[in-house]
Amino acid sequence: MDRRKFIQRGGQFVGAAVLGGAAWRVFAGKDPESEFSQPTGPYVWRINQEKCTYCGLCETACVRKPSAVKAVNDQTKCSYCVGCYGHLADFNIASELIDSQGVKVCPYNAVIRKEFTGGKDGYFTYTIDQAKCTACGKCAKRCNELGTKSMFLIIRPDLCIGCNRCSIMAVCPKDAVELAHSYPEDDYRGNFDLDQMLKNQADGKGGAA
Repeated sequence: MDRRKFIQRGGQFVGAAVLGGAAWRVFAGKDPESEFSQPTGPYVWRINQEKCTYCGLCETACVRKPSAVKAVNDQTKCSYCVGCYGHLADFNIASELIDSQGVKVCPYNAVIRKEFTGGKDGYFTYTIDQAKCTACGKCAKRCNELGTKSMFLIIRPDLCIGCNRCSIMAVCPKDAVELAHSYPEDDYRGNFDLDQMLKNQADGKGGAA
């Protein structure tokens, strides 16, 4: 093999390795259910909750498949209702039949309803199964239009591959995707701990019920 062919093949190998690595990051990436890790850089892509209309483009526009955008529920704002707007599409149903026969808002059954206290007509918690969530935004849209606005969409920086120009930002009709400084974990994932909130209330440190 002469020098020119050697260099050409070497370049092809390097190019294939780079493309392969990029493809791995896009299509494999990190498991949504894995332990959270803070982003290494000082900036991340973030959704401005005041601008977001939950149009559904976060589900399809992200280069990650499934999207690096996920729905979350802020337990400090949730009302723990028997029937949640972000979970139940038709409220004309008996309480005890909601889980088994209720028409769900999420087409992927990613909103998890669990009894917290008080039985079938008591209080319930609602969380999002991150592995099932595709960022369609249907739960957050109904919660923000009809409920307490506790459900919303975030770009998880541990799933985002950090594109220089975010593909979601490029198509967002409301310019809701912004480059922002990196902040602590809860500012990204929205996983506000219910047990800690109740402890704070008991200690007189406040927090919504």
